[in-house]
Amino acid sequence: MKNPGIKTRVVHSETKSNYNVICLKLGKKYKICRVPYLVSDNEQLTEIERNEALEHAEFISFCFNNSDLILNEKI
Repeated sequence: MKNPGIKTRVVHSETKSNYNVICLKLGKKYKICRVPYLVSDNEQLTEIERNEALEHAEFISFCFNNSDLILNEKI
């Protein structure tokens, strides 16, 4: 597996109900992934969905930011 060697961060979309994992380095692919969540009339359900999407986006970002450690780990 090839190390992408990029650093990322998580931001909330300005127009949609999702979190984006974006690259911090100019000249690289900007949006790495989009993690959508369900918005419903039930505020509790929306909050649960939103928190889960944020956890998933943070995990993906963590993996990119720590790719050196992950790829050097003996599995």
